[in-house]
Amino acid sequence: MTASRFQVHAIRYAHRDGVSPHEVFCRPEAADGSRAMAYYIWLITAEDGAAYLFDTGFGHEVAAQRGRTDVLLGDPTQALAALGAPAERIRHVLLSHLHFDHAGELDRFPAATFWIQRRETAFWTGPHASRPSFRHVVMPEDITAVVRLNLEGRVRFTEGDEAIAPGLSLHLIGGHTAGLQALRIETAAGPVVLASDATHYYANLDTDRPYSAHDSLSGVHAGFDRLRELAGPDGVIVPGHDPLVMERFPGVPGLEDQVVEISAGHIGPGHTGGAVTAAATTHRTKEVTP
Repeated sequence: MTASRFQVHAIRYAHRDGVSPHEVFCRPEAADGSRAMAYYIWLITAEDGAAYLFDTGFGHEVAAQRGRTDVLLGDPTQALAALGAPAERIRHVLLSHLHFDHAGELDRFPAATFWIQRRETAFWTGPHASRPSFRHVVMPEDITAVVRLNLEGRVRFTEGDEAIAPGLSLHLIGGHTAGLQALRIETAAGPVVLASDATHYYANLDTDRPYSAHDSLSGVHAGFDRLRELAGPDGVIVPGHDPLVMERFPGVPGLEDQVVEISAGHIGPGHTGGAVTAAATTHRTKEVTP
């Protein structure tokens, strides 16, 4: 079966300044300064109109509980609707992992099946999840939401690498969490690997220095290698929280401050992964089939 060519959009829904280098790097160096952190969800649309959402972010209620209301930039579901994929019609939500900033407000997607690695749910419902080192990065209601959805038959458990559609596949990475998964997409500009928190910043991967929070440090390094393998010589790896993503890809007309098109190729400086040239793609505003 011929692989479809997908469009990939990064939607920035929150932004935080003054992130300490001790958070950005497991072992910061003297020259490392504070950075900004961006928060994204990603929309993937196929030529036939099918839509897939990678991660769901967090909303106002969780932001208020965690003292981060000021970081929210807007409702990302409005951007989804503007891109032709209203939240209530999306049928496939792919969750990279269950940290609060990636797996919140699942009830906003009433028609969706949720794809998640079995190892991820096993960890967060297992004996170590209550340890302070882990529990502070999740919201209990997000975990129980996944359990409830599973009882409703709306969770699809992945095991390692799994194809979703021709040209679209999930891949177990681990490292940051026990069952973190990345998404690989075939686009007209070449392969795109959405790393999520397998690398928070370009700098984590480029300098081989993991982010501070991890389930397995050696697993993070192995994940770096796996991301490069998935991208290949002609692909691009997109980090999960780097504000530079908004500069390195073209903005969507009318949504430039919030949405960029990854599948259109780079417009900014060099990047992690293989060489990707800008593709002559035109933003489509027609409604897609979620």
